[in-house]
Amino acid sequence: MKDDIIQKILFIVILITSLTINAALGPIPIYLNTEYRTNNPVIDSIASTLNFNENDINKRGAKSFLEFLATIPSINLFNIQGNIPAIFIRGNEARHTLVLVDGVSINDISSTDGAPGYGLSTISINNIEKIEIIKGSGSILYGNSAIGGIIAITPKKGANSTNTTLNLSSGANNSRRYAFYISLGNKDNFVIFNGSKYTTDGISAKSDNTEKDGIKNNAINLKFGTKFGFVKTTLDISSNNSKIQYDACGFGAIASNDCLNDRGSKTINLIAENKFSDIWYSKLSLSQINHRRKHYTNRILEALSGDKFKSIDLTLLNDIKLNNALLNIGLSKINNANTTNSQKLSSKDMFINWQKNISNIDVNTGIRFINHNKFGKRTIYSLGFAKSIKNNIRLTTSYNNAFNAPSIYQLTDMPTLHPEISKNIEISIEKRYNLGLSFIKVYKNKIKDFIDYHYSTTNPHHYSNKDKLNIKGIELSISTNIQDYQINFNHNYVKSVLNNNNTQQFRRPKNTTNLTINKQYTQFDLYLQVVNKSSSLDIGKLKLKSYTLVNLTTNYHYNNNTKLVLNIKNAFNKIYTVIDGFNQPGRLINFDISYQF
Repeated sequence: MKDDIIQKILFIVILITSLTINAALGPIPIYLNTEYRTNNPVIDSIASTLNFNENDINKRGAKSFLEFLATIPSINLFNIQGNIPAIFIRGNEARHTLVLVDGVSINDISSTDGAPGYGLSTISINNIEKIEIIKGSGSILYGNSAIGGIIAITPKKGANSTNTTLNLSSGANNSRRYAFYISLGNKDNFVIFNGSKYTTDGISAKSDNTEKDGIKNNAINLKFGTKFGFVKTTLDISSNNSKIQYDACGFGAIASNDCLNDRGSKTINLIAENKFSDIWYSKLSLSQINHRRKHYTNRILEALSGDKFKSIDLTLLNDIKLNNALLNIGLSKINNANTTNSQKLSSKDMFINWQKNISNIDVNTGIRFINHNKFGKRTIYSLGFAKSIKNNIRLTTSYNNAFNAPSIYQLTDMPTLHPEISKNIEISIEKRYNLGLSFIKVYKNKIKDFIDYHYSTTNPHHYSNKDKLNIKGIELSISTNIQDYQINFNHNYVKSVLNNNNTQQFRRPKNTTNLTINKQYTQFDLYLQVVNKSSSLDIGKLKLKSYTLVNLTTNYHYNNNTKLVLNIKNAFNKIYTVIDGFNQPGRLINFDISYQF
């Protein structure tokens, strides 16, 4: 009875919102894209890019980075409680997405395939200035793993004055979040200290047992910035720890629903930047990430799960302006190692990217030279064109390929594995008008020597190279402003099949539709999202039903210092499944308060 009343109230709220909309139209903000690994691109976007600033993040009411990603259905976040989080951009594998924080990869080299995995749960959302999501290959500028896409996170930098923010959050399943952010100084000389703690009792993730799967995440970050003459330096130190209980681990006689992943990382990142002249800007970064992982089955530590891993990344970036063109030249050296077993993978790369407008045609092209200690010398390249024609219509086409080396774990299991090589082509047409923006994008991606996973009772961990993974898709988007209602509609179709067998890859819905409506009333900022995902397949070709979710967020700015947030996810308490045999949370209500002083 209570659920029926809540559903009726929510329905009335949504109906009133929709009826209020009329035909008075106005402009909407359009964000420029910066997928060129520079802050000063000379041409407009050619890649498919989504940009979100701090205000975009806040109005979604997310209390964690994973919750924010869940509000962007087109990237297909897979985040069932009691399982490893994963991102399947454009039908690709989780390992094909590269996640960067301040230019440093957080992809977990201690995991089986090098995907971001549990590291996604340790990113502190209260320290984010901007998030950029690039769909499609970005290996020319970003290197290994960037076959399907890149998520680049820019932390807050500098300070205008002393600023302290305290955030408290409470919600369903006894979830608690405590976060603080302190900044002192100015843009060039500053200290930033922030941290967060998130806990939840969780739910009973597996359908055939009743124990709950809880989560505990802790993150601490300390950043110093100063300027020596013309050189601006930043030292960033962070520590992240995550304990996640989950179900269905182990094989055969030791299969269990009493499983625990205990992950941690410590990062040191030193950046030195210098603008030598109006022509030449240079940035040098040195980072080291130490990973540790422990895995427990039936509360017993697995023999091989106590290994420690280290990743060192040294990168030099140069922006050189020449005759209204921009030349990006970079050098990088990356060493990944299992320090417990003395296993190492390393790569020395050089990349060059050039962009210029020639006779009203935007041109972006690049090449990357790779020297891998295991797979030798490789060369990949990209080429993109865009032209604006009459009536604010812009046509874009691009071709690029990418390289993804097997992980340390995969090569330990199967030393004869080959790297994956992809070829990606995309064509799009975009229309800008007084009402907003609309576009349609068509893309196709072929991955040769695709690394596939096999399970059998005699050899449970077995990887091999398949012939190829074929992906093709269409993206449609319409954004407009109707009497100060910001409305965004997009639909994504993707077909991802292995060796042309016509069977969709597991847990990849072919169709995803998303509608968001945002409206600000004086001190209130209202956000409505309706998401529909089509049916998909799970292991064993089991069919998972389609579902529609409604999410609501209200931000109330009580005064200049205090903000209250009410977030309702799955407002109509929809029962749905994204993995066979696992539960999804029902309606989740969360209340959040932030105070700045």
